[in-house]
Amino acid sequence: MIAVGKIPMIGEWIVASRLISAGGKVVVENLDGTVMSVQPDGRVESRPAGSAGAYEQATIVGNNLAFRPVSGKVYVFPYVSEIP
Repeated sequence: MIAVGKIPMIGEWIVASRLISAGGKVVVENLDGTVMSVQPDGRVESRPAGSAGAYEQATIVGNNLAFRPVSGKVYVFPYVSEIP
């Protein structure tokens, strides 16, 4: 189980089950089987299991997940690989 910061720098977290490898990037699988999807305006939504489009794929940068749903915008969310 992992946790992903839902709103950067605010302290609200999404508890997710795992990161799934997707073409050199990762997809965040939520506990209910859906996946995390970051919209062009930075909103976080869910998409059906198996979704792995530009809005669902992230790059791991240190302890952060960087989503680039549209060219020129990057949304960075902290994550921890274990919940104490």
